[in-house]
Amino acid sequence: MTHKPNYIDAIIVLDPNAKCTLQDEDLSTLVWEDSNPNNITDKQITDKHAELMTEYNNNKYQRDRATAYPSIQDQLDMQYWDNVNSTTNWKDAIAKVKSDNPKPEW
Repeated sequence: MTHKPNYIDAIIVLDPNAKCTLQDEDLSTLVWEDSNPNNITDKQITDKHAELMTEYNNNKYQRDRATAYPSIQDQLDMQYWDNVNSTTNWKDAIAKVKSDNPKPEW
């Protein structure tokens, strides 16, 4: 998930066909437009949301890397000039992003 998960995301994971509305991430404002045919409980929603948040938090390094990498155009240009000049600028740039944003050791 690339965006921070919310309760609606949790509901959709529990029931992809769910029809509901929610205001300000307040479960007391949850309105089921489809009468909640699967009887999803608030606890199921908060538990699933906690799972999604754990996954989101564990993947922070991926989001950080994605914004830190040079653009694809710049990377291709680096690769071209590395080939022409026998340099390692592209590999060095990628290695720096990876070392600045390490993958967690679970």
